[in-house]
Amino acid sequence: MANQFTRTWWGEKFIDSLEQNMDEGRLKRGRSYAGPNRLLKFDIKDQDITSTIRGNTNPYFGVYKEPKYKIKIKLKPIPDATWKKILKSLSTNAGWLSRLILDEMPDNIETVFKHHKQNLLPTTSSDLISKCSCPDYSNPCKHIAGTYFKVASLIDRDPFLLMTQL
Repeated sequence: MANQFTRTWWGEKFIDSLEQNMDEGRLKRGRSYAGPNRLLKFDIKDQDITSTIRGNTNPYFGVYKEPKYKIKIKLKPIPDATWKKILKSLSTNAGWLSRLILDEMPDNIETVFKHHKQNLLPTTSSDLISKCSCPDYSNPCKHIAGTYFKVASLIDRDPFLLMTQL
């Protein structure tokens, strides 16, 4: 599926994890919820992502007033002791350090995380715990997908977000 939100391998991989765990219809609708017309609030603090997304009115379903849905996403944290080991491993490779200084994510950086039995990017649905106040029974819903797309675009522009916030 063509992706207008990311241009780097790490941003694309974040979106790929979403595509693995979501039906195509909700994913497609979720793209439209990541834009400024729908995304009213957005915040990342530690491993917690919160957003407020404007929904649709739909008289057929009895929705006459524009709803605002609250989304919460919790990322699976890497234990502090493991982070220290990962950072020590990263600091021993001059190639990785030079790429990181240039705001680039080294292609093989995930080998360090895998060595420590961790993932830099989410790979399964258990890596992301999400909740939305909308009535959709599916998780992730289109509102959660919209929030994921926003996260992917931020990660794409600033890979350090993965190492400082997420």
